[in-house]
Amino acid sequence: MSQSDYRCCGCHNSNCFCPSCHPPAGCIGLTGPTGATGPTGPMGTAGPTGPTGVTGPTGATGPMGSSGAIGPTGPAGSIGPIGPTGPTGPTGAMGLTGPTGSAGPVGPIGPTGATGATGATGATGPMGAVGPIGPTGITGPTGATGPMGSSGAIGPTGPTGSTGATGPTGPTGAIGAIGPAGPTGATGPTGPTGSIGSTGPAGATGATGPTGTIPDDIFASYITFQALFNNGDLVAFSPVVTDPTGTITQPDSQHIVLAPGYYLISYKVSVILRTPGYIQITPTYNGLPHLETGVYFATPNNSSSAGGSAFIILYAPSQTTFTLTYSSLVTAVDGNVNLTILKLRRTP
Repeated sequence: MSQSDYRCCGCHNSNCFCPSCHPPAGCIGLTGPTGATGPTGPMGTAGPTGPTGVTGPTGATGPMGSSGAIGPTGPAGSIGPIGPTGPTGPTGAMGLTGPTGSAGPVGPIGPTGATGATGATGATGPMGAVGPIGPTGITGPTGATGPMGSSGAIGPTGPTGSTGATGPTGPTGAIGAIGPAGPTGATGPTGPTGSIGSTGPAGATGATGPTGTIPDDIFASYITFQALFNNGDLVAFSPVVTDPTGTITQPDSQHIVLAPGYYLISYKVSVILRTPGYIQITPTYNGLPHLETGVYFATPNNSSSAGGSAFIILYAPSQTTFTLTYSSLVTAVDGNVNLTILKLRRTP
């Protein structure tokens, strides 16, 4: 910088740097020694902000001069306006990769997860080509000696020896066969009659003869539906299938008359008891009640179903009347009874 340039900025120090005389600026002096920090003075009253001046054009950067001595720090100037952001510079070259750090400690093994579902079996792959035949193995050791073979063929017969002495006489031989019978002689006189011999064993049973005509079965059935039963009532029946032969008859709704013979009788009873109690159904035939062939049911519950069934073989040596009697301290409702009677083909 020329001496005139220094006069331009009002400085005659050769260490002063003045980039431009427009606008004039003070010269930067040499840096002096740092003085002791004085006491902080009271904050002054902020003055009014002046208007922002027009930004002048940026001058060309001059060469860097030698550093002059740092002068005393001047008062802080007002903050100028923020200039526009400059363009982004080019990305710098990537730095060198740092060394790989040492491996960290192995973490604890987590719990075993649930076994997944078995996947579908894949298709069978094609059979591979047959590999080459391997080399022949070494010969094994000689085996143990086998068992002795069978005897050879018998040699030729030797010459006949001399005849020995005659032995003793043997036993007499068996009697020879009987010769043919001679001619039949004349018939002799009839002898006296002998005694009667014992009875011989019974002969085998002969085959079964043709089957005769089988008579029709004799049967009848009766029903009772949604009946009301009080203690001591005879069960009333309505006929379902009647007997046309007159063997099983019904003179009234509560009595059934049976002709003499054997009968298979089955009956089923069901009722509803409004309060806890029991039921007893007793059949009567041959003039007597028969508890042993009856039905009994007890319940501790309200509005409970009660009932049962029985199957009996009844023998009537003479005509008899059959009835069923309801016994209970509780009135039964919705009473249902099924009765079936079958005459058996058996003679008393």
